[in-house]
Amino acid sequence: MATLQILTIAFLIIIVLLSVIIGSRAHQKEKEITERRVKQLQLSNRADRVEQHIRGLKDINTDTIATDVLYDFYLDTLRELLQYTDDPEKIEVRIATAEEGRDNDPIEFNPEPDLFSFQEKTNYKERLTKLAKMLLYLRRKGRISNTHYQACYEYLRWLNLWIQLNRQMVQANKNFASGDMRVAQTLYGVILSHIKSDATERPEKNALKNFVTDRMKQILSPKIEAMKASDNPEEVLSELLHNLEIPKNS
Repeated sequence: MATLQILTIAFLIIIVLLSVIIGSRAHQKEKEITERRVKQLQLSNRADRVEQHIRGLKDINTDTIATDVLYDFYLDTLRELLQYTDDPEKIEVRIATAEEGRDNDPIEFNPEPDLFSFQEKTNYKERLTKLAKMLLYLRRKGRISNTHYQACYEYLRWLNLWIQLNRQMVQANKNFASGDMRVAQTLYGVILSHIKSDATERPEKNALKNFVTDRMKQILSPKIEAMKASDNPEEVLSELLHNLEIPKNS
């Protein structure tokens, strides 16, 4: 009888121990699955955000200085996501697409742009602000040097200026093409004023300055020649200087 009781107790103890072990393993497995899902979601969201930054720059991007940084981070994130995803083929496609996109050349700077709508300008400015925060995050994480970050930031400042000047450039070019040189001259003068007052140093800015300066020369050359041939050059010069004045409300 005593032996039976001992065996029963031992059997119950074994059952309890097995239950604890099985329960512990199940809990650990559930914990690992949860952690895996959380990591997968974090990486997926991060990849989506970086991809949005890349797409957001596509139509105005004239330099790879910022997109190279984004593509590096994007591809590293996707490769890490491969370890956690339930659909590796989908991630492989995204990696291949990103590698192909990275090899594409940026657009060439065009001083005769299309007109942005108010909403487009607002969207671009929001994207540039968010991208600046992303680049700062990458610098703090040590993914880019401070020098590279400063160069990227300078590029974003230029893009912001270019977006700001969009409407004036479109209007100035339109008036120049239609022969309304007085209005074109005024608008180009305003644009030059903005360019000179901005401290940003970028090749695109220099190209814009040269373009506008050349347009101003084309507008003023006939007047200068007329002044040289005039019997009253002082009067022609006075009119020329008057036309060069930029309205204060421009």
